[in-house]
Amino acid sequence: MPFSMGRNYRLFDAAWPLVALALAASTGAARAQLPPPAAVVPACTLSTSATQVTLGTAVRLSAQCQPAAASYEWTGVDLPANAASGSVTPRATTTYSVRGINAVGVGNLASATVRVTSAATDSGYSPVTNYANDFCQSGNYPAQWEWNPAVTMKQPAPATSGTPRMVQIRDGKVIATYGKLGGDGRSKPNSSNGEDPATGPFRRSPYTQWKSGDVFEIYPAVYSGADMQIYIGPNLAYDGVGSHDIPRNITIRGITVDGKRPVIVNPPGGASNSTLGQALVYIHGVFDKQQKLVTPSADITIENIDIVDSASGGNVGKAAVYVNGVNNLTLRNVRIAGFRQHHANGILATGNNSGTLLLDNVELDANGGSSGPEHNAYINSSDVDPNFTFQVRNSWSHGSFYGHALKSRAQRTIVEGSYLAGTPAAAGLQTDTYLLDVPDGGTLIARNNVFVKNFSGNNSNGASITFGVESTSKPRPWELVVEHNTFVAFSRYYDDQKHTLYPLYIGSAAPGPRTVDANVFVGYCPTGHAGRDFRGTNASVLNFNEIDQSFRPRSPQLTGRRSIVGTPQYSHQLLRSTRRSNALGARD
Repeated sequence: MPFSMGRNYRLFDAAWPLVALALAASTGAARAQLPPPAAVVPACTLSTSATQVTLGTAVRLSAQCQPAAASYEWTGVDLPANAASGSVTPRATTTYSVRGINAVGVGNLASATVRVTSAATDSGYSPVTNYANDFCQSGNYPAQWEWNPAVTMKQPAPATSGTPRMVQIRDGKVIATYGKLGGDGRSKPNSSNGEDPATGPFRRSPYTQWKSGDVFEIYPAVYSGADMQIYIGPNLAYDGVGSHDIPRNITIRGITVDGKRPVIVNPPGGASNSTLGQALVYIHGVFDKQQKLVTPSADITIENIDIVDSASGGNVGKAAVYVNGVNNLTLRNVRIAGFRQHHANGILATGNNSGTLLLDNVELDANGGSSGPEHNAYINSSDVDPNFTFQVRNSWSHGSFYGHALKSRAQRTIVEGSYLAGTPAAAGLQTDTYLLDVPDGGTLIARNNVFVKNFSGNNSNGASITFGVESTSKPRPWELVVEHNTFVAFSRYYDDQKHTLYPLYIGSAAPGPRTVDANVFVGYCPTGHAGRDFRGTNASVLNFNEIDQSFRPRSPQLTGRRSIVGTPQYSHQLLRSTRRSNALGARD
């Protein structure tokens, strides 16, 4: 039969719906039997808009993930969890990382490094060094440096001349001008409004010459003599019944003129009768006949003054500044120096204080002695306030003699953004012992501090920080936080018996929670003793070439607590700054 194209086409055309239906059914069945796509975590890569920039240049980070990530986990940069990209301005060569997260889990770690080179103006780092790294074996350590770059904002210099002058200000108006600070003379009765400018107002003898809220401004000059010392305490009111006026909210402020500020100098006669022969500055309260505190002075501030010893100075019984009966005392922008000549403390606080004793941008230099020993600062626990706090901020304590840079028995001790440095001892001599001694424990928070130790001589000690090593039975809240500090040792040993330096001495029986985290250690050698080799968590051990000479890591590790950003960090000397990153150690 002849082939008929038209008929066959029509037969195929007619049959096509049945064939198509069968094919569709077959294909659908096959598709239904295929396994679902595999569920996987995101595989990510991290790209940067630049791999090398100068200091201060912004860089954009971008994460690309397959399959897509629902959220991101960033390291080295504070970006939101829902951000796949963001900008950073690195201060040093930094490695950034990210992981993608979806419903299945957390993906791979993707990283990218941005190298930072010095800006044309100032990199902020001291020149690169090339010290030998075998110091633990050879004993060849770099010479201890103070701070570099040396171009810093210094405290104003102490005056070397000038006419003593102090003005009394009340409600914004000058009401009196004095040529003396204190003394043993009596003032005229009813002189609290500036009626007797011939008599210095800060003395124990009657009568009161101030009112609460007064501000006293002291102009640049050398203040030396029995009537050039300061007694802040109760004074007799001229009321016929013998009542006392108690100083509250009194501010004594040095004025800087042409870079010079006032200086109180220990005179040949030493501490005066007005200060009970104990100090050049004495802060006092009201005591009963049994010497029990009845009423403290309150809210006293002393700022922008030098208080120094001299070779010709006389005896100072207790300290340059003796604190015995005050609720809340602030020393700000004050320098206390040289009292090792008379074996006196820089600051000594008794058990009659309360509130907070704050050292804010205070320099303590070469105070102490072998009699007690004495210290740059010695703060006792309070007998009247279970929460008494000794707080040190943005301060520099160095060169303490025989004693400690800071010694605190206070219920709470907070030291932050400060620089505590020992001094190398000459043969046969002793310099400092501990840098921060908190022997009775309690609460200690030490953060963002630089601790520097060296060979300190026989009969000294090797730790930078002690905590609860004398007493653990004090009824007080206990907590230890040592975080984001930099500990530097410029010698392997601290004495001729070759006892090895170590950063922390924590009493084994000290109760309460402990956090030792995110600290940097330089120059320390293994001792084989678990306690002395303890470095805490998230620690970084560096050599001397890996820090600059302002004690900053040249390649910051951004793995510290993010909440450290915004807290005080030390900048030698008066220049204040706050943390801008969570880099390990004391400084960005």
